[in-house]
Amino acid sequence: MKFLRNLTAVIALFVVSLGASAQTTKAALTAYLSVKEALVATDGAKANAKARELVSTLNQITAARLSAADQKALAAAKSSAASISKTVEVDLQREQFETLSKSMIALSKSTKPAKAYVQFCPMAAEGKGAFWLSDKKEVANPYYGSKMLKCGKVTEEI
Repeated sequence: MKFLRNLTAVIALFVVSLGASAQTTKAALTAYLSVKEALVATDGAKANAKARELVSTLNQITAARLSAADQKALAAAKSSAASISKTVEVDLQREQFETLSKSMIALSKSTKPAKAYVQFCPMAAEGKGAFWLSDKKEVANPYYGSKMLKCGKVTEEI
């Protein structure tokens, strides 16, 4: 009987910790999506401002509640978002957005803050291809903006 109570307590703690992680990363996903939309619009000043908001939101996440892999993803996301916030040059922001997106995809997959779509453009990153997250199935490419707005596809749903 004691074993069952302990097992129930462990399961409850695990479920609560998952919920807490989702709640703490939901605001970060929303802020990330704002950066993405600014890059879709090729608006460096807006991407700069939204990246500052994202950095602030990421700083509110308690890393200790995350797995070791997610802690690394969080640190990389903070670094990339900070780099985006230090320039209004869209090309430089888009380079950092690739790393930011990898990190946010990893965090979103593990914490599942909200429904999101992983999208991929094969032409981005000098032809190597690059991923990003969207809250819509319709592709709006942050790496090329209006030049190739629809270039890409949904590769996964989170």
